[in-house]
Amino acid sequence: MKPGTVTFAGAGPGAVDLLTLRCRDAIAQAETIVYAGSLVNPETLQFASPQAEIFDSAGMTLDDTTRVLVAAARQGKRALRLHTGDPAVYGAIAEQIARLDAAGVPWEIIPGVSSVFAAAAAAGCELTLPGVSQTVILTRRAGRTPVPAGQELPALAAHGATLALFLSAGDMPGLVADLRAGGYADDTPVVVVHRASWPDEKIVRGTLATIASQFAAADISRQALVLVGRALAGDGEPSRLYDAGFSHGYRGRTTPLVPAQTTPAAAATVAAPPPFTGRVALVALTAAGSRLAASIATATGGDLFLPEKHLPAAADPARRVTPFDPATLGTLLAGCWKAYDALVLVMATGIAVRKLAPLLRDKTADPAAVVCDETGRFAISLVGGHIGGGNRLARQVAAAIGAAPVVTTATDAQGLLAFDELAAGQGWEILNPAAIKPANAALLANRPVGFFGPPEILARHYARRPAVQALAAAGPFPADLAAIVAVDPPAGFDPGAIPALRLRRQPLCLGIGCRRGTTAEEIAAAVETALAAAGLEPERVAGLASVDAKQDEPGLITFAGRRALPLRFYPATELAAVPVPTPSSAPAKAVGTPSVAEAAALRLAGAGGRLLWPKQIRGRVTVAVAVAGQPSPPATPRQPSGALAAVGIGGGTWETLTGEALEALGHADVIVGYGPYCDQVRPFFPAKRFLSSGMTREVERCRAAIAECAEGRNVAVISSGDAGVYGMAGLLLELLAERPELAVELRVVPGITAALAAAAVLGAPFMNDFAVISLSDLLTDRETILRRLEHTAQAGIPCALYNPRSQKRRELFDQALDIFRQAYGAAQPCGFVRNAGRDGQERWVGALADLPVARIDMSTLVVIGGSQSCILGGRLLTRRGYAKRMDE
Repeated sequence: MKPGTVTFAGAGPGAVDLLTLRCRDAIAQAETIVYAGSLVNPETLQFASPQAEIFDSAGMTLDDTTRVLVAAARQGKRALRLHTGDPAVYGAIAEQIARLDAAGVPWEIIPGVSSVFAAAAAAGCELTLPGVSQTVILTRRAGRTPVPAGQELPALAAHGATLALFLSAGDMPGLVADLRAGGYADDTPVVVVHRASWPDEKIVRGTLATIASQFAAADISRQALVLVGRALAGDGEPSRLYDAGFSHGYRGRTTPLVPAQTTPAAAATVAAPPPFTGRVALVALTAAGSRLAASIATATGGDLFLPEKHLPAAADPARRVTPFDPATLGTLLAGCWKAYDALVLVMATGIAVRKLAPLLRDKTADPAAVVCDETGRFAISLVGGHIGGGNRLARQVAAAIGAAPVVTTATDAQGLLAFDELAAGQGWEILNPAAIKPANAALLANRPVGFFGPPEILARHYARRPAVQALAAAGPFPADLAAIVAVDPPAGFDPGAIPALRLRRQPLCLGIGCRRGTTAEEIAAAVETALAAAGLEPERVAGLASVDAKQDEPGLITFAGRRALPLRFYPATELAAVPVPTPSSAPAKAVGTPSVAEAAALRLAGAGGRLLWPKQIRGRVTVAVAVAGQPSPPATPRQPSGALAAVGIGGGTWETLTGEALEALGHADVIVGYGPYCDQVRPFFPAKRFLSSGMTREVERCRAAIAECAEGRNVAVISSGDAGVYGMAGLLLELLAERPELAVELRVVPGITAALAAAAVLGAPFMNDFAVISLSDLLTDRETILRRLEHTAQAGIPCALYNPRSQKRRELFDQALDIFRQAYGAAQPCGFVRNAGRDGQERWVGALADLPVARIDMSTLVVIGGSQSCILGGRLLTRRGYAKRMDE
């Protein structure tokens, strides 16, 4: 620095070690420093001389800073004006230089590291990719400071270049609207970097469709730079700079270096795996974990399950947020395990392992599970890495929150695509899962694997593994093959003793959304591009679907006719009920459903279908691809064909639900029941639609269930305990008899009754004949109940009393006790269980005279022993007569 000179210097984005050496020396030499205290890291001043005068310009005007700098220079001092980043980018130095020139004060500039480059480094991305974007525009959105005409954000966005947006994050929804207006599609990558290079740096990754809500959830208010553009995804053409066939002044054409185990063919591009598209449940336990889970849900889709005290103040309306008690975590996860394709657990890995271990069944059927620490440093693929898509999901979650993905499967560790993951990504059915292991083992060992299937798959995924070689359909097969992978093998395909993984291609269903007036040619181009990007064969497409608002769209109808493909249109209300990974407010406003393409594809795919590729926006067309499950309903109006089941849920806990009950509830589209019973099973099936009501509304509930069934939906009507014991099975049969025109068969699924659950807790009170009597006189008159009690007492058999005592109905229970006391005496053994099989279970066994009546309510089942009953070891027992055999 020169005495009597003002030096403008860039202090970089914030990290002290990003100061240039020249800037650091200037700080040390300066005798007067004016620094931008609101932006410059105060730690940079540690290099300043103790004698230096230091001014914070955060509270100073242009006149104030000019006076200080001019005065210092005229006194012959070294004056330093310290800006953030680089002074030439939004540094406001031009106006300061003009004042210095007018005062006759010399000046100089020291460049700095701009925050745009620190943000790109933090995000780990290149801003210029061949074939994607060769232009970077540094700009800002108009705010209190306007932008010149022609430089409005929509006009700049029209170029499709990479945008670096300064001073524009204050109104993220407005920013998104401007970018959309300029032509950026909803799936355009967006990265927001808050305080790049600072210790509290935050990175929010998303798309144009998700970034506004993600940004709001991240609680960032200022000092954020926004990067926008397709280059951020990293999928561009290889640079010619290092291409072996490209010469320049420093290098002639060369022969590419090829590792010994590969061939030059390995230079082919290996396709990226498809994104994870299944339904995701995100579960967190702590406040920090809940915030991270909400951010993941916004970025990647999914339903949130959070402790009630950690629910977000303003939830994304497109996402379901369900509160739960952390004490019931195991029960919640058991339910999500059945209802979702994947779980993302923001908690300690040890907790996740202990809770999930009992649920593991089969790698071909288990959902994926990804674990994240609450600080967002790691995303660990724990379960279902290949077929379940856990590895893909872990990478997507990591990319969304700036974490490191942890994938430990052997093929992934070697950069290979396992054959079972290939099948999952292509929508192929695995016909013999036992052959997965030898096929993948051969791939890992680089042993010869024969591949019979689409030849483009070899070029796309296994170019770097020449040991995977094409096979002719007829054989003969090379004797040295360690395994064979056969896609749609023809009849007579015989691999002999060679392990063969057999795969079958399943039909594809396309969901299509388009703007009004879109031509058939535009739709054809979008479909072809989407299928090519996914690596899917056009001939596998079996049908198209869209929302009913498009049933008069000429371009869509013409496209379907040219391809001879069936075209289905679904009501918006029906599509709105289909869970999808990327809902959007735009179609919700336009046609009444938050998803057209994804929902229509899934609806057409039918039961068992799954989304293979999420929506891809190509110009004015949106395309989503699903793989078909069971055959979709015909195009004719749907006939009443829904299944109806009366399901006993036992005590309503995971432990007391039978396997048959779980299967019936899992098959149901709608679950109908008394409100508290629905609340008990809702955590196990959070994706289901529930119809619930209160007491005395049983007939109304059952009629509603039958109506849903008549509309073609599968319905489960739940009852506590067993559906045929004080449950809904009988009422459903009566009401179905009134509707003979409905071809509906009622399936009654048994459950563990309260009497049996309580008996197990008490001991063995029902070892011989016993009676079950309800003391509720809502549907049975009191005289009948009393008569049944008297006959039971005279018969000398144990009696289970349901609905014994409520706040308004106590007299009948007192009368029942009098009847049994008169028959047996005050010492008669008895007992009760409150909340049998549920949290808060309470048990009591003793003499009838000591029965604590005040503790008995409608959640209690009372057992009065019979003539052969006794208490042994504190347990209630009714002797069966085995003593005679023991004496023999």
